[in-house]
Amino acid sequence: MNSIEKLKRLTGENIKSAPEKSTVDNAAHIHQSSEKQSQLADLRRRIETVVTRSQTANKTAKEITVARGNAALAEIVPGEETENDYGKFFLISDKVLGGSRHGHRHISEASGFDMTAAAMLANNPGIAEFTCSDALFLDTETTGLAGGTGTMAFLIGLGWFEGGHFQVRQILARDFGEEAAALTYLAAIAGQKKFLVTFNGKAFDVNLLSTRFIMNRLEGKLSLLPHLDLLHPSRRILGHRLANSRLVTLETEVLGVEREGDIPGWEIPQRYFDWLRSRDPRLLAGIFEHNRLDVISMATLTAHLVDIMTAQAIEQHAHTDDYLAAARLLLNRRDLEGTVKILSMFHEQSCSDLSLQSKKRLAQLYKRTGRLSEAVQIWQDMAACGPLDFYAVSELAKWLEHKVCDCNQAKMLVENALHQDNTFSQEEKESLLHRLKRLNAKVGDGG
Repeated sequence: MNSIEKLKRLTGENIKSAPEKSTVDNAAHIHQSSEKQSQLADLRRRIETVVTRSQTANKTAKEITVARGNAALAEIVPGEETENDYGKFFLISDKVLGGSRHGHRHISEASGFDMTAAAMLANNPGIAEFTCSDALFLDTETTGLAGGTGTMAFLIGLGWFEGGHFQVRQILARDFGEEAAALTYLAAIAGQKKFLVTFNGKAFDVNLLSTRFIMNRLEGKLSLLPHLDLLHPSRRILGHRLANSRLVTLETEVLGVEREGDIPGWEIPQRYFDWLRSRDPRLLAGIFEHNRLDVISMATLTAHLVDIMTAQAIEQHAHTDDYLAAARLLLNRRDLEGTVKILSMFHEQSCSDLSLQSKKRLAQLYKRTGRLSEAVQIWQDMAACGPLDFYAVSELAKWLEHKVCDCNQAKMLVENALHQDNTFSQEEKESLLHRLKRLNAKVGDGG
């Protein structure tokens, strides 16, 4: 008997009878096969029963773990389970009172910011038509930073001004199955607002959420809302004096917010995955606080940037070059009135109070806005101080040659500068020598 036949005999499969077998032998064989099939069927039933019991026990244990975790979560953070047509999710509702302080500011001081300036920050004139209460501040915590279809925003933080206070909503998908319900709630809130405020939301948050709406076959209109992304104007106005333009850096260096025991952003995805496995709510408590502070800080950062753009004095919490950077931004966006308003802040200020770089930036802005006499005054003040700066000498020489048409005076200025104590590089010296050669030619020709 070969191996195939032995296997068939063990499993009770039919084996063709050999020609020499008798009818009695065949009958006996059929009876034995029937018994073996019955035994195998009984064994299969027993195995299926054991597997089913095991699966049921595992499922029940998981359901108990999930239920306990969800209940404990509501005890640790002030939220509750919420349900809509797409299922359940966890929601925290909070109100930051207007008298509450966030860094250097009270919340009430951050509301009511100038919408024309906000529109200029966003480079979107349409935002000027809205009010600050129309803004929806949005920040997400995700399962990763790579983006794409594999990344989910498991926590969505929202905020808006209402009656002088700041409302905060935090939407948590406690597992992947709650994402559709969480997104549906987000869409309902966003539908009541007219524009978005985020920090790096154009590059990340909004694109990610739009993808998740599509994957859940839901209608999401976040990408259609006008959008003020604070990262870009923060870099342009404040970046000159910061090591980086991360929100946590802006909080510390500009807004006066000090986070205690804050969870690092890179740690957040793993904490969520650990929560899915263990359902320990303590893993999420720090994430909620991190997200809440991000949302509130975006509101006060907006107010801070707007105050700079509108030439509002912010005591010691603003920097001279913040205003000059804002003036350059306004000028680049063709808001001459706003630029002049900021420059007027420096009209009564002594030039000696400014750093060398600030003097240069201020003079450049005066020159670009046609206030040449103020620019010349700064160049002359800089040229009167040692060591001589190339920028001041060069600009004064240009002014004397082209505006005053006094080539002799320009020639004397350049000659004296080259022989005096200066900070010129070799390239700058060559530039002045080239100018001097042209001026000599003009003077020699009677120019």
